[in-house]
Amino acid sequence: MLDTIPYTDTFFTELNPHILRCIAAMRGFDIPDSTSFTYCELGCGSGHSLIVYAAANPLASFIGIDFNHRHIEHAQKRAASLGILNCQFIQADITKVEQLPLCDYIVMHGLYAWVHKSVRNAIHGIIKKSLSNNGLALISYNAYPGWHVYEPLRMMMREYSMGLTDDSFYNAEQGIGFLQWMLERNPAYMKAVPSAASFIEELSRHDIKYIIHEYYADHWTPFSFSEMEQTMSEIGLTFVGQIPLYLNNGAICLPEGFDDILSLEEDVNRFETFKDLIRNTMFRWDVYAKNMHQDLQGFQDLHLGIVQMEIHLEDRIVLPGCSPIDLDIAYHEPILQALKEQHMHVKSILAHAAEKGTSIDHARSALLNLLFTEQIKPIPQSIPSEESIMAFKQMALRFLEEALISDEHVIPSLYSGSGIHINQDTALMLIATMKHADNPIEWIAEWMEIQGYGDYANVIDRAHNAYHHFIHTLPFWKKMSFV
Repeated sequence: MLDTIPYTDTFFTELNPHILRCIAAMRGFDIPDSTSFTYCELGCGSGHSLIVYAAANPLASFIGIDFNHRHIEHAQKRAASLGILNCQFIQADITKVEQLPLCDYIVMHGLYAWVHKSVRNAIHGIIKKSLSNNGLALISYNAYPGWHVYEPLRMMMREYSMGLTDDSFYNAEQGIGFLQWMLERNPAYMKAVPSAASFIEELSRHDIKYIIHEYYADHWTPFSFSEMEQTMSEIGLTFVGQIPLYLNNGAICLPEGFDDILSLEEDVNRFETFKDLIRNTMFRWDVYAKNMHQDLQGFQDLHLGIVQMEIHLEDRIVLPGCSPIDLDIAYHEPILQALKEQHMHVKSILAHAAEKGTSIDHARSALLNLLFTEQIKPIPQSIPSEESIMAFKQMALRFLEEALISDEHVIPSLYSGSGIHINQDTALMLIATMKHADNPIEWIAEWMEIQGYGDYANVIDRAHNAYHHFIHTLPFWKKMSFV
């Protein structure tokens, strides 16, 4: 059933190769090159994430593998229409994948916890055979102990609705309806687990295709961290860390009052187990490395940049389930100022902060805080040539034209090596700037007239105001290589 139903077409920021490099570098592992690498996604779906990352990293090679032929056909057609040449999609059963090139990244989202043990074993074989010596693997999965609490809800939903009809969508809708019906009657389980109400409410907001894949898979299996770590160690991998980045700092990712647990950080297995219990973890994005090389120089050479339009530095930031992070402006502002115009590697940032009178320890702590709170992000190391920027702009225009028919869209960024979420209005302004620079406002008004927003005379003022508001953001888009 799941093989014929398309998965939701979603872009996942967690699959960003530069985030994986950053986590590994922070932990002292050897890391792949930031611009020329090979990246493979198992269970790539319709290729949304892979296509964006391929466009944003033109010197790298990307491979997507999925069993669903509709996924692969869609991905191939979209990549071709966008002019993306460094990405290939393969329709295949993972248990029958025989030959892949050496990959610096092998990633998967959700897949591992949805499939039969034979498929998981095949995944292990692919990683053992095809992950490069300094390669990184990303495995996301449903996790215990969080799922111990909500697993009965999945059981109830499936038991009620599986096989009701031949229509999987109808059955899934009935399953959610049954949970809502149970909630209204407040049985003993709901009384014992008050948070079940919010879980069911969130469930009802998901795309039904997501519900079918996530909750109706026959081999749906959550794992504890210790189970996963043991399995990965058996195939020669070492645990590196988690996404998002802040989960790799014990003093931040544990709520206040758990300082005593920090003494366990050197014992990774015990610390991660306690951390998951304290945070009631339901899902993990775990990064594993094939090597155990300890090289802190890798972090010093990591390139960081600001990839958002505006930063409003607050004195205190509280991330989900975490202790507060205090951001002392005196230590953090010099780093942000250094990165405002251009990206820099870590050692240059620290040197710049030292010139401003900040100690190396304070500067490093401030830099990590900015990374954990995503004020700054890891980005590719090389500076693109004029030729590659021009080629990128032509490709970016095709993404923007797609965005004109979407409420929300993701476009690639050559600067960040990742994607940027934009709306239709932003796409319109960017196309006007890039393609109709001589008369952007008039072109916007003409487009609005054609789309039925009103006669040209009635929309020209609206177009004028919108564009003049937009031009204040041009420095950001120029940095992102769009204009």
